[in-house]
Amino acid sequence: MRATRRRALQWGALAGLAVPGGAFAQEGSLRIVVPFAAGSGADNSVRVFAEAVRQATGRTVIVDNKPGGGGTIGALEVSRARPDGATILFATGGHTTSAVLMRKLPYDPVDGFTAITLLTRSQGFGLIVGGDSRFKTLQAFLAAARAEPGKLTYGSSGVGNTTHVVGELFCRSARIELTHVPYKATPIADAMAGTIDSFFVSPSLVMEYLKTGRLRALGVSSGQRLALLPDTPTFGEFGIEADIPGWSGFWGPPGLPAATVESLYRTLAKGAREKSFETYTRDNGGEVVCLPPDQFKAYVVSEIDRYRRLLPPLGIQVD
Repeated sequence: MRATRRRALQWGALAGLAVPGGAFAQEGSLRIVVPFAAGSGADNSVRVFAEAVRQATGRTVIVDNKPGGGGTIGALEVSRARPDGATILFATGGHTTSAVLMRKLPYDPVDGFTAITLLTRSQGFGLIVGGDSRFKTLQAFLAAARAEPGKLTYGSSGVGNTTHVVGELFCRSARIELTHVPYKATPIADAMAGTIDSFFVSPSLVMEYLKTGRLRALGVSSGQRLALLPDTPTFGEFGIEADIPGWSGFWGPPGLPAATVESLYRTLAKGAREKSFETYTRDNGGEVVCLPPDQFKAYVVSEIDRYRRLLPPLGIQVD
């Protein structure tokens, strides 16, 4: 097991691994519901952050994985939780795309929650292939895709997930056809094994695999080349526009009292400023932001409005 991955899991164990429902009675503990599978890049990040909060505040933090439904299962649970500050939701950019793509979203993506903070941002998405892939450059990948439309595949973390949306934006802008292969969790293992040809993901979530050569980034959607991947071209260098901003943040249940929101924000901000989390985030290509609640909410509202204009032409619908 690679060092970064091992540290993430060790810190996660200290912060509290997923435990059976009903085991959250410890007074003062904070339960973070993660709508992704244990072991995913997002899950590892949350566990590092949970330990940082414990170090900064002394508060016990329990990470509770509730994957499924494109992130809606975990989100729905938090939207129905008691507004006492004991349970919060870890969310990513998929929270905003789901608001547009899902026909029957079981909650209001804004008013069904209480905004707490936008925690981190990462610089776009990357087109990723396995370390043993025959594709060494983005130019070679595009040439193969144009030569045999539909033959090459890309995996995603589910229909309507941001990793799917970016893939469709990429195909439309590059004027190529790739076959979409949706997964319930993550396509990383199959990409490394060569079962699928490629996938789209924020490089920050797979940086350990990129550094060790088990995966390779052919291109990134950011406006400029990433400092951690200086030899990887941007999509823009090939005239391709395909980006969904990568971010992570926290929501509470609806109706959280203002004093509770402020207390949670202060607690999470202290964890975000812990050197361990700042270093982990930077080493994985992200940045700590910690927007206050009102700015976080305004950002999400603006993103949903933008996606209502951008996404319908892609023809993606999630029941």
